Amino acid sequence: MISRFRVATRSSPDGSGIRRQVYVHVYDDKAEMQKAHAKARGRTWEPGQDVAGGMAVQTRAGFEWPSPDPGPVLVIRLWTGQITTRTIAHEATHAAAVIFFMDHVPGWESRARGIYLGNNEPLAYAVGDITAEIVAGLYRLKLLP
Repeated sequence: MISRFRVATRSSPDGSGIRRQVYVHVYDDKAEMQKAHAKARGRTWEPGQDVAGGMAVQTRAGFEWPSPDPGPVLVIRLWTGQITTRTIAHEATHAAAVIFFMDHVPGWESRARGIYLGNNEPLAYAVGDITAEIVAGLYRLKLLP
């Protein structure tokens, strides 16, 4: 890992929500990033996996999130070889989905749980793609420096 920092949100229009933090770990070695991500998720790392970034929900017990855990640690891992708007927005969407579920969906057993904490890859890809295309368009129009 070459760097790490944290970002935070209160995920409410007036800023009065619960302050949630997301830790960002940046790696220059793709395999090291993949191994750390697999370990945080309680999975076995396999060489050749096409993983260039990831977001994991971590607690003291590991990846599993006891019901209900009021404050899991959210960690986004990025590889310097693919730090793009698309990847950042994609991984941020995974983190935002967890925060949204924790703070804005009532009831741990909500039917929404499977979407927000499960397979939200289609949402993350859509947000990443749309964000990247908007940013590219703004650059083309010279509206971003």
